[in-house]
Amino acid sequence: MGEMQFVVFRLGNEIYGAQIHNIQEIILPVKPTKVPNNPDFIEGVIDYRQEVVPVLDLKKRFKLGQSDYGRGARFIVAEVGKNKIAFIVDEVTEVLRIDSSKISAPPEMTRINKDYISGVAKLESGLVILLDLSKVLTVTEQEILEAAIN
Repeated sequence: MGEMQFVVFRLGNEIYGAQIHNIQEIILPVKPTKVPNNPDFIEGVIDYRQEVVPVLDLKKRFKLGQSDYGRGARFIVAEVGKNKIAFIVDEVTEVLRIDSSKISAPPEMTRINKDYISGVAKLESGLVILLDLSKVLTVTEQEILEAAIN
């Protein structure tokens, strides 16, 4: 299959990656405006290029703790279905090309739902869990978010 390009980021002490093709932009975080009655991993909404975009805390979603808005934190703005979502991460470390031969199937035992994981990249520096950001939200959760921002 050749090479694939990923944005590599940190959540806590763990390293993750997401394919670059549906990522719009990486931006500095801003404090989101809270929206009532949303799942706890939805931090609120922000104004992103004259569009109301929900902010999703990946650490909360994956039950890995809670993100802060520290110096290294970034929002990864990505297309999920028909909507844009800003995912808060602790730090974006690099954009990386990974040969598909270095990517293996998702592990059977993980702390996060296997549906979100597209594979694991084996690099000299260690393993990178590759996430499919388009599958982080269930259909029901996507509908809730759509209703909240429209």
